[in-house]
Amino acid sequence: MDGALAERLRELVAASDAYRQTAARLLRLGVPETTILVTLLHDGPQRPTALARRVGVTPATVTAQLDRLELAGHVVRQANPRDRRSVLVALTPPGRALVERLSAVFARDVATGSAGDDPAIGAAVDRILGGVARQLQDRARDEHGMGHDLGLSPVK
Repeated sequence: MDGALAERLRELVAASDAYRQTAARLLRLGVPETTILVTLLHDGPQRPTALARRVGVTPATVTAQLDRLELAGHVVRQANPRDRRSVLVALTPPGRALVERLSAVFARDVATGSAGDDPAIGAAVDRILGGVARQLQDRARDEHGMGHDLGLSPVK
């Protein structure tokens, strides 16, 4: 089953990538900008450096992305109340409304894809996906261990 589950998850990731690309194109944004908006919706205001890490870009690149999002009226930079030397990026009301619509469409699509399934199966899938997500997050933080398992030298 492990091989079959890994293959289904690979298919899910590929479908999710295509979904994100289509959504971003329709929103007239790039995938990284869309990811920033979704992150802000789910995790609240963030420092630009945290957003850069989440999107996988340099701080300079995320600054340009935030400039575009701010110009479009989706985000605002505000003083960080915990650290006067930094700023937090937050959704504007129109930005929040946009990403909430996107999240609602996504939730409907997921519900449609799992319609008619036994609730007990849904709970099992939820547990399984949660466990897989935690393992992948742990592995992503263990660069040395992953490199070792891949037979690669650590990146310096």
